[in-house]
Amino acid sequence: MINKITDFRLALLDWYRHNQRSLPWRTEPSLYRTVVSEFMLQQTQIKTALPYFERWMERFPDFTTLADADSEVVLKHWEGLGYYNRARNLHKVAQWMRDSEVVPDTVEAWKALPGIGDYTGAAIASIAQGVPAAVVDGNVVRVLARLTNEQTSFSNNGKAVDFFKDLANELLDQASPGDANQAMMEIGATVCTKGNPKCTLCPLQKFCRGFADGSVSELPKIQRAKREKVRLYRGLAVDQKKILLHKIDSEAKRLKGHFEIPSLECLKLTEDSKQVEAVSVRRRAISNQSIEEHLFRVDTEGLSIDGKGALNWIDFSEINSILLSGPHRRWLMEYLGISTNT
Repeated sequence: MINKITDFRLALLDWYRHNQRSLPWRTEPSLYRTVVSEFMLQQTQIKTALPYFERWMERFPDFTTLADADSEVVLKHWEGLGYYNRARNLHKVAQWMRDSEVVPDTVEAWKALPGIGDYTGAAIASIAQGVPAAVVDGNVVRVLARLTNEQTSFSNNGKAVDFFKDLANELLDQASPGDANQAMMEIGATVCTKGNPKCTLCPLQKFCRGFADGSVSELPKIQRAKREKVRLYRGLAVDQKKILLHKIDSEAKRLKGHFEIPSLECLKLTEDSKQVEAVSVRRRAISNQSIEEHLFRVDTEGLSIDGKGALNWIDFSEINSILLSGPHRRWLMEYLGISTNT
């Protein structure tokens, strides 16, 4: 394959130009839209990010508008995407861009800004500014591992990314680095997929050693971390038209400043208390955690809440305006029978 790099680049770019998905940051490209999309896509699938991107652009159409916005407003518009430090860092980047007289134009310059690492820096610089720097994510690792029939077993995805960086840069079309990077990610997401790869439709089939060897389905070889199982017990306490919620400390590692359904421990109750009644069990996953959340209806008689601490009674009419994690908002709305448009 190394002897046919020019043919490889032409095949990849030709496929991309005829088969790329129509995405808003591609149809109306700009530096700002590239930055926003790359932050949103760091840990979110495209189909999930799309509606958020459209709403974001309506509210924050440029760096200055975003930079001038209050942090609470920024987080509110990010709500449901998770990993909120991305929104905080994007806000800081916008403020830096507003206040700086210089626009970063190298991968290293972008990496000096909050929340931007190797991948995001290379993506922004190559796509928006034509800097010849390869991006390597899970999709690209999968494509390169199959192309080279790489049999190395990697302890984690980060090790695999590091391993394939040099090859990715060697294969990168220097004249069209942005399209070349997007093409590699696109083919990994739509053709060279993790399960049921569409090898018969792949424009890179003739370059693929994994296909020739019949080992595509086995690659890449990456040891997956075991998911930690977490069980939580939470209380739904309603009094008149108010619900008791817990506000997460501003110094917390995750969801700082957000409200959440309080734990029974926070309410000084247990799942065996006579004051609670099981309602439902909800399951979700965050990073390497598999979380099982047990929701209980709480009898409010005897609860003593002064409203001055982390526990606060929130009026139903305020629920849509406060910061809540996406899952907790959905569960609350369902339990209370409230529309998200109320």
